[in-house]
Amino acid sequence: MASMREMAKKNLDKMVKGAAREVNTSRPSRESQAARPAASKAPTAPAASEARRGASAAEAPAPAPAPEPAPKPSAAPSSVFEQLQAQIERNGKTIQKVPVENIKLNENIREAYNQDHLKVLAESMQKDGLIQFPTLCLKTGVNGEFSFVCKNGHRRILAAKMLGWKTIECVILPFASTRDELYHTIAANLREDVFYLDLSQAYQQANHLGESDQAIAERVGVNPRTVGWYRRLVTMAPECQALCRQHPDLFHATWAIQLARKGELPPLAILMKQMQFMLARHQAQKDNTDQAPQPDRLPKTIDVEQQKEARSSLKALFSGARGPAEAQQAWQLVEQLCIAGYFKPALLNRMRRQLLPGAQKASRRPSTIDS
Repeated sequence: MASMREMAKKNLDKMVKGAAREVNTSRPSRESQAARPAASKAPTAPAASEARRGASAAEAPAPAPAPEPAPKPSAAPSSVFEQLQAQIERNGKTIQKVPVENIKLNENIREAYNQDHLKVLAESMQKDGLIQFPTLCLKTGVNGEFSFVCKNGHRRILAAKMLGWKTIECVILPFASTRDELYHTIAANLREDVFYLDLSQAYQQANHLGESDQAIAERVGVNPRTVGWYRRLVTMAPECQALCRQHPDLFHATWAIQLARKGELPPLAILMKQMQFMLARHQAQKDNTDQAPQPDRLPKTIDVEQQKEARSSLKALFSGARGPAEAQQAWQLVEQLCIAGYFKPALLNRMRRQLLPGAQKASRRPSTIDS
């Protein structure tokens, strides 16, 4: 059984040969022009006399003919469209190599593309080739001319243009309605992490086509309430949408859905004030983080000798060996730190037992209440 790539090549050869046959049959051959009767070319009597009078002048060089204008690129022949339609009706789809410049990319829910991601995709396509074919559909215009419209794989076609590819292998599918085309595009973009505002526009477009939130949710595979929240984001003012697209890390999908779940979106002035406050706070935190010195990390292991020396120094301080006033101030500081919550009271009791002379014996002595 022939592979899919070989079948695509054969189909393309048939398309090209069919188009060539149509052009050749519509153009008269040289033999047919030479076989015309000579009587039709014979000049009339007045024309013959004029020819005799100008016989001597005929030897003079004739002026150069004006250059013919370059032929305009004609539309693809209708036979190609008919052949493609016949293959689609017979097989349910067809795989063809289509010129990249002839593919229209204007029907997509995604408004912007990340150039860095496109470069990564182009490098992958140059190294590994085209793994998944884009999906096209055939559409006829007002003048009867047909065109290829991309419904899935816009990023792959843009990456192919970056690589300078002339043609790209695509799957051409039939769509029963505009609604089916839209759902196909939504499902394709969901796999490619579409921006939430673009997705909200797609859900709203499906709603305008007569689809309810329940029907959209069943086709896409999400909760009906989620569809309603996304459609509510369509009412966001263009100025606020521009901020969302400029700062996607701050105004992400989670923030937008939480905003939509509260009900109708705030008016432009209120929402813009909230977003500007978030931007200012985010910038201030970023500036403070950049200017703050990085704390020194403690070593993973502590030297035993240093630990003994530090404990001896603390024992001399808290026991009053360095003076009663200094010891009293030190204990007041430690007690305030414990009250403030920097360490637990159990740690304070442990310090008393280990650092104060006689504290351990006093803790073991029975109290008068117990006796």
